[in-house]
Amino acid sequence: MLLKPKPLISILALFIVTTGIWIASFISASANAPYESYNYNFWGEAVAQPHTFLYKKSFLGAGDKNSDTTLNFPKDMFLKGEKLYIADTGNSRILVTDFDGNVLNEYTCASDSSDTFKEPQGVFVTDEDHIYIADSGNSRLVELDEKGAFVREIGRPVTTLITDSQQYTPIKVVVDHAGRIYVIAYGINMGLIEFDKNGEFQGFMGATEVSVSMFTYIWKNYFSTKQQQERMATIVPTEYSNICVDKENFIYATINNLSGEDLASGADAIRRLNPTGVDVLRRLSNNKIIGDLDGYQNGWSSFCDVAVNDDGCYFVLDNNDGKIFAYDYDGNNLFVFGQIGIKEGNFQKPVAIALSEDEKKIFVLDNVLGNVMEFDITDYGELLLGAIRNNSIGNSEEATRLWNEVATYNSNNELAYIGLGKASMDAEDYKAAMEYFKLGNNRKYYSKALYYYRKEMMEKFFARGMLIIIIVIVTAICIKGFFAYKKWVGKVKCYMENH
Repeated sequence: MLLKPKPLISILALFIVTTGIWIASFISASANAPYESYNYNFWGEAVAQPHTFLYKKSFLGAGDKNSDTTLNFPKDMFLKGEKLYIADTGNSRILVTDFDGNVLNEYTCASDSSDTFKEPQGVFVTDEDHIYIADSGNSRLVELDEKGAFVREIGRPVTTLITDSQQYTPIKVVVDHAGRIYVIAYGINMGLIEFDKNGEFQGFMGATEVSVSMFTYIWKNYFSTKQQQERMATIVPTEYSNICVDKENFIYATINNLSGEDLASGADAIRRLNPTGVDVLRRLSNNKIIGDLDGYQNGWSSFCDVAVNDDGCYFVLDNNDGKIFAYDYDGNNLFVFGQIGIKEGNFQKPVAIALSEDEKKIFVLDNVLGNVMEFDITDYGELLLGAIRNNSIGNSEEATRLWNEVATYNSNNELAYIGLGKASMDAEDYKAAMEYFKLGNNRKYYSKALYYYRKEMMEKFFARGMLIIIIVIVTAICIKGFFAYKKWVGKVKCYMENH
Protein backbone atom coordinates (compact mmCIF):
# COMPACT_ATOMS: atom_id res chain seq x y z
CA MET A 1 0.00 0.00 0.00
CA LEU A 2 1.33 3.43 -0.90
CA LEU A 3 2.06 5.82 1.91
CA LYS A 4 0.02 8.97 1.31
CA PRO A 5 1.81 12.32 1.41
CA LYS A 6 1.95 13.65 4.95
CA PRO A 7 1.00 17.18 5.86
CA LEU A 8 3.75 19.53 6.98
CA ILE A 9 3.23 18.77 10.69
CA SER A 10 3.63 15.04 10.13
CA ILE A 11 6.79 15.55 8.10
CA LEU A 12 8.25 17.77 10.82
CA ALA A 13 7.35 15.17 13.44
CA LEU A 14 9.04 12.45 11.39
CA PHE A 15 12.11 14.66 11.04
CA ILE A 16 12.33 15.32 14.80
CA VAL A 17 11.93 11.65 15.70
CA THR A 18 14.56 10.43 13.24
CA THR A 19 17.09 13.26 13.48
CA GLY A 20 18.82 11.77 16.54
CA ILE A 21 19.19 8.37 14.91
CA TRP A 22 20.38 9.90 11.65
CA ILE A 23 22.96 12.17 13.31
CA ALA A 24 24.35 9.27 15.35
CA SER A 25 24.78 7.05 12.31
CA PHE A 26 26.08 9.94 10.22
CA ILE A 27 28.75 10.87 12.77
CA SER A 28 29.78 7.22 13.17
CA ALA A 29 30.16 6.77 9.41
CA SER A 30 31.88 10.12 8.97
CA ALA A 31 34.50 9.14 11.53
CA ASN A 32 35.58 6.33 9.18
CA ALA A 33 35.56 8.37 5.98
CA PRO A 34 38.35 10.75 4.94
CA TYR A 35 35.90 12.72 2.78
CA GLU A 36 32.46 14.32 2.84
CA SER A 37 29.32 13.01 1.15
CA TYR A 38 26.69 15.29 -0.32
CA ASN A 39 24.41 15.86 -3.28
CA TYR A 40 22.99 18.84 -5.12
CA ASN A 41 19.39 19.86 -4.53
CA PHE A 42 16.96 21.54 -6.92
CA TRP A 43 18.50 24.95 -6.23
CA GLY A 44 22.04 23.79 -7.02
CA GLU A 45 23.07 23.80 -3.38
CA ALA A 46 25.40 21.14 -1.96
CA VAL A 47 23.53 19.37 0.85
CA ALA A 48 25.24 16.98 3.27
CA GLN A 49 23.86 13.45 3.29
CA PRO A 50 24.72 10.05 4.81
CA HIS A 51 27.59 8.20 3.17
CA THR A 52 26.59 5.90 0.33
CA PHE A 53 30.02 4.26 -0.04
CA LEU A 54 32.79 3.99 2.54
CA TYR A 55 36.47 3.37 1.97
CA LYS A 56 37.46 -0.18 2.90
CA LYS A 57 40.98 -0.91 1.66
CA SER A 58 43.59 -0.38 -1.01
CA PHE A 59 45.89 -2.88 -2.68
CA LEU A 60 48.79 -3.15 -5.14
CA GLY A 61 50.27 0.14 -3.94
CA ALA A 62 53.56 0.71 -2.16
CA GLY A 63 51.82 0.30 1.17
CA ASP A 64 50.36 -3.12 0.34
CA LYS A 65 52.50 -5.48 2.42
CA ASN A 66 50.57 -8.50 1.14
CA SER A 67 51.67 -8.04 -2.46
CA ASP A 68 55.05 -8.19 -4.18
CA THR A 69 53.51 -6.56 -7.24
CA THR A 70 53.48 -2.81 -7.71
CA LEU A 71 51.86 -0.73 -10.42
CA ASN A 72 53.76 1.85 -12.42
CA PHE A 73 51.56 4.75 -13.55
CA PRO A 74 48.55 2.57 -14.51
CA LYS A 75 46.01 4.17 -16.86
CA ASP A 76 42.93 1.95 -17.09
CA MET A 77 40.93 -0.77 -15.33
CA PHE A 78 38.06 -3.08 -16.29
CA LEU A 79 35.96 -5.30 -14.03
CA LYS A 80 34.53 -8.62 -15.21
CA GLY A 81 32.96 -11.06 -12.75
CA GLU A 82 35.27 -11.02 -9.73
CA LYS A 83 38.38 -10.02 -11.63
CA LEU A 84 40.06 -6.67 -12.23
CA TYR A 85 41.97 -6.15 -15.47
CA ILE A 86 44.50 -3.34 -15.07
CA ALA A 87 46.47 -1.57 -17.79
CA ASP A 88 49.77 -1.23 -15.91
CA THR A 89 51.12 1.25 -18.42
CA GLY A 90 54.55 1.94 -16.93
CA ASN A 91 55.27 -1.79 -16.70
CA SER A 92 53.92 -2.46 -20.23
CA ARG A 93 51.57 -5.21 -19.12
CA ILE A 94 47.98 -6.15 -18.36
CA LEU A 95 47.55 -7.38 -14.81
CA VAL A 96 44.60 -9.52 -13.72
CA THR A 97 43.79 -9.63 -10.00
CA ASP A 98 41.00 -10.60 -7.65
CA PHE A 99 39.31 -8.11 -5.32
CA ASP A 100 42.09 -8.55 -2.74
CA GLY A 101 44.91 -7.74 -5.13
CA ASN A 102 46.07 -11.33 -5.61
CA VAL A 103 47.59 -11.61 -9.08
CA LEU A 104 45.77 -14.18 -11.22
CA ASN A 105 47.41 -13.46 -14.57
CA GLU A 106 49.97 -11.16 -16.11
CA TYR A 107 50.18 -10.42 -19.84
CA THR A 108 53.22 -8.65 -21.25
CA CYS A 109 52.37 -10.24 -24.58
CA ALA A 110 50.05 -12.92 -25.91
CA SER A 111 50.66 -16.32 -24.33
CA ASP A 112 51.71 -17.76 -27.70
CA SER A 113 53.78 -14.79 -28.88
CA SER A 114 56.92 -12.85 -27.98
CA ASP A 115 55.59 -9.61 -29.46
CA THR A 116 55.43 -7.59 -26.26
CA PHE A 117 53.07 -4.78 -25.39
CA LYS A 118 54.38 -1.24 -25.09
CA GLU A 119 52.76 1.09 -22.56
CA PRO A 120 49.12 -0.06 -22.98
CA GLN A 121 46.62 2.55 -21.76
CA GLY A 122 43.28 0.78 -22.23
CA VAL A 123 41.74 -2.63 -21.57
CA PHE A 124 38.29 -4.15 -22.17
CA VAL A 125 36.90 -7.68 -21.67
CA THR A 126 33.95 -9.10 -23.63
CA ASP A 127 31.22 -11.45 -22.43
CA GLU A 128 33.28 -14.28 -23.97
CA ASP A 129 36.30 -13.23 -21.86
CA HIS A 130 38.26 -11.98 -24.85
CA ILE A 131 40.64 -9.21 -23.83
CA TYR A 132 41.01 -6.11 -26.02
CA ILE A 133 44.10 -4.03 -25.31
CA ALA A 134 44.84 -0.50 -26.47
CA ASP A 135 48.55 -1.14 -27.02
CA SER A 136 49.36 2.55 -27.20
CA GLY A 137 53.12 2.43 -27.70
CA ASN A 138 52.74 0.00 -30.60
CA SER A 139 49.91 2.00 -32.26
CA ARG A 140 47.54 -0.96 -32.36
CA LEU A 141 44.73 -2.90 -30.73
CA VAL A 142 45.40 -6.47 -29.66
CA GLU A 143 42.74 -9.12 -29.03
CA LEU A 144 43.48 -12.12 -26.81
CA ASP A 145 41.18 -15.08 -26.26
CA GLU A 146 39.99 -16.33 -22.87
CA LYS A 147 43.30 -18.18 -22.38
CA GLY A 148 45.44 -15.21 -23.31
CA ALA A 149 46.33 -16.52 -26.76
CA PHE A 150 46.72 -14.09 -29.66
CA VAL A 151 43.60 -13.65 -31.81
CA ARG A 152 44.36 -10.63 -33.97
CA GLU A 153 45.88 -7.20 -34.22
CA ILE A 154 44.00 -4.14 -35.47
CA GLY A 155 46.32 -1.43 -36.66
CA ARG A 156 46.03 2.10 -37.87
CA PRO A 157 42.67 2.97 -39.50
CA VAL A 158 42.82 3.10 -43.27
CA THR A 159 41.49 6.60 -43.94
CA THR A 160 42.67 9.85 -45.47
CA LEU A 161 41.19 11.70 -42.49
CA ILE A 162 44.26 10.74 -40.47
CA THR A 163 47.38 11.98 -42.23
CA ASP A 164 50.52 9.88 -42.61
CA SER A 165 52.43 12.33 -40.46
CA GLN A 166 49.91 12.08 -37.64
CA GLN A 167 50.78 9.66 -34.84
CA TYR A 168 48.12 7.02 -34.13
CA THR A 169 47.98 6.26 -30.40
CA PRO A 170 44.91 4.31 -29.22
CA ILE A 171 44.31 4.89 -25.51
CA LYS A 172 40.83 3.46 -24.75
CA VAL A 173 38.75 0.68 -26.28
CA VAL A 174 35.29 -0.85 -25.80
CA VAL A 175 33.35 -3.48 -27.74
CA ASP A 176 29.55 -3.50 -27.91
CA HIS A 177 27.30 -6.57 -27.97
CA ALA A 178 27.26 -6.58 -31.78
CA GLY A 179 31.05 -6.78 -31.92
CA ARG A 180 31.58 -3.18 -33.02
CA ILE A 181 34.84 -1.77 -31.67
CA TYR A 182 35.13 1.84 -30.51
CA VAL A 183 38.47 3.49 -29.85
CA ILE A 184 39.70 6.77 -28.42
CA ALA A 185 43.02 7.77 -29.96
CA TYR A 186 45.23 10.52 -28.61
CA GLY A 187 45.09 13.66 -30.74
CA ILE A 188 42.13 12.45 -32.82
CA ASN A 189 39.27 14.93 -32.30
CA MET A 190 36.82 13.68 -34.93
CA GLY A 191 35.03 11.41 -32.46
CA LEU A 192 35.32 7.74 -31.59
CA ILE A 193 37.05 5.55 -34.15
CA GLU A 194 34.70 2.73 -35.13
CA PHE A 195 35.71 -0.68 -36.46
CA ASP A 196 33.29 -3.46 -37.39
CA LYS A 197 33.55 -6.92 -35.86
CA ASN A 198 36.04 -7.90 -38.56
CA GLY A 199 38.33 -5.03 -37.62
CA GLU A 200 37.52 -2.96 -40.70
CA PHE A 201 37.46 0.82 -40.23
CA GLN A 202 33.90 2.18 -40.48
CA GLY A 203 34.38 5.86 -39.72
CA PHE A 204 34.08 8.25 -36.80
CA MET A 205 31.19 8.27 -34.38
CA GLY A 206 29.90 10.92 -31.99
CA ALA A 207 32.15 13.78 -33.07
CA THR A 208 32.23 16.52 -30.45
CA GLU A 209 31.25 20.05 -31.39
CA VAL A 210 33.72 22.92 -31.36
CA SER A 211 33.44 24.48 -27.92
CA VAL A 212 33.61 28.28 -28.00
CA SER A 213 32.27 30.42 -25.16
CA MET A 214 30.29 33.61 -25.79
CA PHE A 215 33.14 35.65 -24.34
CA THR A 216 35.66 34.03 -26.71
CA TYR A 217 33.35 34.56 -29.69
CA ILE A 218 32.83 38.28 -28.96
CA TRP A 219 36.51 38.86 -28.20
CA LYS A 220 37.63 37.08 -31.37
CA ASN A 221 35.24 38.91 -33.70
CA TYR A 222 35.18 42.41 -32.24
CA PHE A 223 38.16 43.16 -30.00
CA SER A 224 41.14 40.92 -30.84
CA THR A 225 44.06 41.81 -33.09
CA LYS A 226 44.82 39.99 -36.33
CA GLN A 227 47.60 38.01 -34.63
CA GLN A 228 45.25 37.00 -31.80
CA GLN A 229 42.62 35.93 -34.33
CA GLU A 230 45.15 33.72 -36.09
CA ARG A 231 46.05 32.02 -32.82
CA MET A 232 42.38 31.57 -31.92
CA ALA A 233 41.65 30.07 -35.34
CA THR A 234 43.20 26.84 -34.07
CA ILE A 235 40.18 26.16 -31.82
CA VAL A 236 39.25 22.53 -32.50
CA PRO A 237 36.66 20.04 -31.26
CA THR A 238 37.32 18.54 -27.85
CA GLU A 239 38.43 14.93 -27.41
CA TYR A 240 36.82 12.16 -25.40
CA SER A 241 38.72 11.05 -22.30
CA ASN A 242 37.07 7.66 -21.64
CA ILE A 243 34.22 5.39 -22.68
CA CYS A 244 32.09 2.50 -21.45
CA VAL A 245 29.17 0.58 -22.92
CA ASP A 246 25.83 -0.10 -21.17
CA LYS A 247 23.48 -3.08 -21.43
CA GLU A 248 21.53 -1.42 -24.26
CA ASN A 249 24.64 -0.99 -26.45
CA PHE A 250 24.85 2.75 -25.83
CA ILE A 251 28.26 4.34 -25.32
CA TYR A 252 28.89 6.61 -22.33
CA ALA A 253 31.74 8.99 -23.11
CA THR A 254 33.45 11.58 -20.91
CA ILE A 255 35.18 14.82 -21.92
CA ASN A 256 37.75 16.28 -19.54
CA ASN A 257 39.49 19.11 -21.40
CA LEU A 258 36.65 21.62 -21.13
CA SER A 259 37.35 25.04 -19.68
CA GLY A 260 35.48 26.58 -16.78
CA GLU A 261 33.74 28.89 -19.24
CA ASP A 262 32.62 25.88 -21.28
CA LEU A 263 31.21 24.09 -18.24
CA ALA A 264 29.51 27.20 -16.87
CA SER A 265 27.82 27.78 -20.22
CA GLY A 266 26.42 24.25 -20.31
CA ALA A 267 28.94 22.29 -22.38
CA ASP A 268 28.48 18.51 -22.23
CA ALA A 269 31.04 16.83 -19.98
CA ILE A 270 29.45 13.42 -20.53
CA ARG A 271 27.38 11.92 -23.33
CA ARG A 272 25.37 8.80 -24.04
CA LEU A 273 25.76 7.95 -27.70
CA ASN A 274 23.39 5.71 -29.62
CA PRO A 275 24.74 3.51 -32.46
CA THR A 276 24.44 6.43 -34.91
CA GLY A 277 26.49 8.72 -32.68
CA VAL A 278 23.63 10.91 -31.43
CA ASP A 279 23.80 12.01 -27.80
CA VAL A 280 20.65 10.74 -26.05
CA LEU A 281 21.65 11.37 -22.43
CA ARG A 282 18.60 12.46 -20.43
CA ARG A 283 19.10 15.84 -18.78
CA LEU A 284 15.88 16.35 -16.84
CA SER A 285 17.50 17.73 -13.71
CA ASN A 286 17.45 21.42 -12.94
CA ASN A 287 21.26 21.22 -12.67
CA LYS A 288 23.95 20.62 -15.28
CA ILE A 289 25.78 17.28 -15.34
CA ILE A 290 29.23 18.75 -14.91
CA GLY A 291 30.27 17.58 -11.44
CA ASP A 292 30.60 20.30 -8.84
CA LEU A 293 28.44 23.32 -9.63
CA ASP A 294 30.55 25.84 -7.71
CA GLY A 295 33.62 25.64 -9.91
CA TYR A 296 34.20 29.37 -9.78
CA GLN A 297 35.03 29.07 -6.09
CA ASN A 298 36.61 25.62 -5.77
CA GLY A 299 37.72 24.61 -9.25
CA TRP A 300 35.83 22.77 -11.96
CA SER A 301 35.46 19.01 -12.18
CA SER A 302 37.28 17.05 -14.86
CA PHE A 303 35.59 13.77 -15.83
CA CYS A 304 38.11 11.05 -16.68
CA ASP A 305 36.04 7.83 -16.54
CA VAL A 306 32.51 6.51 -16.10
CA ALA A 307 30.82 3.27 -15.02
CA VAL A 308 27.12 2.48 -15.47
CA ASN A 309 24.77 -0.04 -13.86
CA ASP A 310 21.78 -1.88 -15.32
CA ASP A 311 19.31 0.69 -13.95
CA GLY A 312 20.82 3.54 -15.92
CA CYS A 313 22.67 5.08 -12.97
CA TYR A 314 26.16 6.22 -13.90
CA PHE A 315 29.16 6.92 -11.72
CA VAL A 316 31.59 9.52 -13.03
CA LEU A 317 35.16 9.94 -11.81
CA ASP A 318 36.64 13.43 -11.45
CA ASN A 319 40.44 13.46 -11.46
CA ASN A 320 40.71 17.15 -10.65
CA ASP A 321 39.19 17.02 -7.16
CA GLY A 322 39.21 13.25 -6.65
CA LYS A 323 35.45 12.85 -6.44
CA ILE A 324 32.85 10.37 -7.66
CA PHE A 325 29.58 11.83 -8.92
CA ALA A 326 26.59 9.49 -9.26
CA TYR A 327 23.55 10.34 -11.40
CA ASP A 328 20.29 8.54 -12.09
CA TYR A 329 18.84 7.86 -15.55
CA ASP A 330 17.22 11.32 -15.66
CA GLY A 331 20.43 13.10 -14.74
CA ASN A 332 19.59 13.81 -11.10
CA ASN A 333 22.63 13.91 -8.83
CA LEU A 334 22.39 10.99 -6.39
CA PHE A 335 25.53 11.51 -4.35
CA VAL A 336 29.09 12.81 -4.37
CA PHE A 337 32.05 11.51 -2.38
CA GLY A 338 35.85 11.39 -2.50
CA GLN A 339 38.76 13.75 -2.02
CA ILE A 340 42.33 14.51 -3.04
CA GLY A 341 44.56 14.22 0.02
CA ILE A 342 47.16 12.30 1.96
CA LYS A 343 44.89 10.32 4.27
CA GLU A 344 44.19 6.65 3.71
CA GLY A 345 41.22 6.53 1.37
CA ASN A 346 42.15 9.79 -0.38
CA PHE A 347 43.25 9.97 -4.00
CA GLN A 348 46.24 11.57 -5.68
CA LYS A 349 45.38 11.08 -9.35
CA PRO A 350 42.36 8.80 -9.92
CA VAL A 351 42.12 7.62 -13.53
CA ALA A 352 39.65 4.72 -13.71
CA ILE A 353 36.49 3.54 -11.96
CA ALA A 354 34.73 0.16 -11.91
CA LEU A 355 31.48 -1.01 -10.32
CA SER A 356 31.11 -4.60 -9.11
CA GLU A 357 28.35 -6.59 -10.75
CA ASP A 358 26.34 -6.75 -7.51
CA GLU A 359 26.74 -2.93 -7.30
CA LYS A 360 28.05 -3.16 -3.73
CA LYS A 361 31.66 -2.19 -4.44
CA ILE A 362 33.31 0.66 -6.30
CA PHE A 363 36.96 0.32 -7.30
CA VAL A 364 39.12 3.29 -8.23
CA LEU A 365 42.56 3.09 -9.86
CA ASP A 366 45.05 5.79 -8.84
CA ASN A 367 47.76 6.66 -11.35
CA VAL A 368 50.17 8.32 -8.90
CA LEU A 369 49.68 6.08 -5.86
CA GLY A 370 49.77 3.04 -8.14
CA ASN A 371 47.00 1.30 -6.24
CA VAL A 372 43.37 0.25 -6.38
CA MET A 373 40.97 1.50 -3.70
CA GLU A 374 37.79 -0.32 -2.72
CA PHE A 375 34.70 1.48 -1.45
CA ASP A 376 31.81 -0.60 -0.06
CA ILE A 377 28.16 0.36 -0.12
CA THR A 378 26.46 1.43 3.13
CA ASP A 379 22.95 0.63 4.34
CA TYR A 380 21.84 4.03 3.11
CA GLY A 381 23.46 3.42 -0.27
CA GLU A 382 21.68 0.07 -0.62
CA LEU A 383 18.34 1.70 0.16
CA LEU A 384 18.94 4.47 -2.37
CA LEU A 385 20.08 2.27 -5.26
CA GLY A 386 17.50 -0.40 -4.36
CA ALA A 387 14.70 2.15 -4.51
CA ILE A 388 15.88 3.33 -7.93
CA ARG A 389 16.10 -0.27 -9.15
CA ASN A 390 12.52 -1.01 -8.09
CA ASN A 391 11.32 2.21 -9.72
CA SER A 392 12.98 1.15 -12.97
CA ILE A 393 11.27 -2.26 -13.02
CA GLY A 394 7.87 -0.87 -11.97
CA ASN A 395 7.76 -2.53 -8.54
CA SER A 396 5.85 0.35 -6.93
CA GLU A 397 5.16 -1.32 -3.58
CA GLU A 398 8.80 -2.16 -2.83
CA ALA A 399 10.01 1.14 -4.28
CA THR A 400 7.65 3.00 -1.95
CA ARG A 401 8.92 1.10 1.08
CA LEU A 402 12.55 1.79 0.21
CA TRP A 403 12.01 5.47 -0.62
CA ASN A 404 10.26 5.97 2.70
CA GLU A 405 13.31 4.49 4.43
CA VAL A 406 15.58 6.77 2.39
CA ALA A 407 13.51 9.75 3.55
CA THR A 408 13.82 8.50 7.13
CA TYR A 409 17.62 8.44 6.82
CA ASN A 410 17.74 11.78 5.02
CA SER A 411 14.70 14.05 5.01
CA ASN A 412 16.61 16.54 2.82
CA ASN A 413 16.77 14.10 -0.08
CA GLU A 414 14.42 15.46 -2.75
CA LEU A 415 14.97 12.31 -4.80
CA ALA A 416 13.05 10.31 -2.18
CA TYR A 417 9.93 12.34 -2.92
CA ILE A 418 10.52 12.04 -6.66
CA GLY A 419 10.91 8.28 -6.25
CA LEU A 420 7.70 8.09 -4.20
CA GLY A 421 6.00 10.09 -6.91
CA LYS A 422 7.15 7.62 -9.57
CA ALA A 423 5.91 4.72 -7.45
CA SER A 424 2.56 6.48 -7.09
CA MET A 425 2.45 6.95 -10.86
CA ASP A 426 3.05 3.22 -11.36
CA ALA A 427 0.19 2.54 -8.92
CA GLU A 428 -1.99 5.06 -10.85
CA ASP A 429 -2.40 7.25 -7.76
CA TYR A 430 -1.85 10.47 -9.66
CA LYS A 431 -3.02 12.85 -6.96
CA ALA A 432 -0.47 11.45 -4.50
CA ALA A 433 2.16 11.55 -7.25
CA MET A 434 1.50 15.27 -7.76
CA GLU A 435 2.04 15.97 -4.08
CA TYR A 436 5.30 14.02 -4.01
CA PHE A 437 6.66 15.66 -7.15
CA LYS A 438 5.80 19.05 -5.67
CA LEU A 439 7.82 18.18 -2.55
CA GLY A 440 10.67 17.01 -4.78
CA ASN A 441 10.60 20.19 -6.90
CA ASN A 442 10.20 18.15 -10.09
CA ARG A 443 8.09 20.17 -12.51
CA LYS A 444 8.33 17.77 -15.44
CA TYR A 445 6.96 14.78 -13.55
CA TYR A 446 4.45 17.00 -11.71
CA SER A 447 3.07 18.09 -15.10
CA LYS A 448 2.93 14.47 -16.22
CA ALA A 449 1.06 13.43 -13.07
CA LEU A 450 -1.29 16.42 -13.44
CA TYR A 451 -2.06 15.40 -17.02
CA TYR A 452 -3.05 11.87 -15.99
CA TYR A 453 -4.94 13.15 -12.94
CA ARG A 454 -7.02 15.50 -15.11
CA LYS A 455 -7.57 12.73 -17.63
CA GLU A 456 -8.69 10.41 -14.84
CA MET A 457 -11.06 13.06 -13.47
CA MET A 458 -12.44 13.81 -16.93
CA GLU A 459 -13.09 10.13 -17.56
CA LYS A 460 -14.62 9.72 -14.13
CA PHE A 461 -16.92 12.73 -14.30
CA PHE A 462 -17.65 12.22 -17.99
CA ALA A 463 -18.90 8.72 -17.22
CA ARG A 464 -21.01 10.04 -14.36
CA GLY A 465 -22.29 12.92 -16.49
CA MET A 466 -23.20 10.62 -19.34
CA LEU A 467 -25.03 8.32 -16.93
CA ILE A 468 -27.02 11.24 -15.55
CA ILE A 469 -27.83 12.48 -19.06
CA ILE A 470 -28.96 9.02 -20.11
CA ILE A 471 -31.15 8.71 -17.01
CA VAL A 472 -32.68 12.14 -17.67
CA ILE A 473 -33.33 11.30 -21.32
CA VAL A 474 -34.86 7.91 -20.51
CA THR A 475 -36.97 9.47 -17.76
CA ALA A 476 -38.14 12.21 -20.12
CA ILE A 477 -39.03 9.64 -22.77
CA CYS A 478 -40.90 7.54 -20.23
CA ILE A 479 -42.84 10.54 -18.92
CA LYS A 480 -43.63 11.69 -22.42
CA GLY A 481 -44.66 8.19 -23.38
CA PHE A 482 -46.81 7.90 -20.26
CA PHE A 483 -48.73 11.09 -21.06
CA ALA A 484 -49.02 10.13 -24.73
CA TYR A 485 -50.40 6.76 -23.70
CA LYS A 486 -52.79 8.39 -21.24
CA LYS A 487 -53.98 10.79 -23.94
CA TRP A 488 -54.49 7.93 -26.37
CA VAL A 489 -56.50 5.95 -23.80
CA GLY A 490 -58.66 9.03 -23.22
CA LYS A 491 -59.39 9.35 -26.91
CA VAL A 492 -60.28 5.69 -27.20
CA LYS A 493 -62.58 5.91 -24.19
CA CYS A 494 -64.29 8.99 -25.60
CA TYR A 495 -64.78 7.27 -28.96
CA MET A 496 -66.33 4.22 -27.31
CA GLU A 497 -68.72 6.35 -25.30
CA ASN A 498 -69.93 8.23 -28.40
CA HIS A 499 -70.54 5.05 -30.34
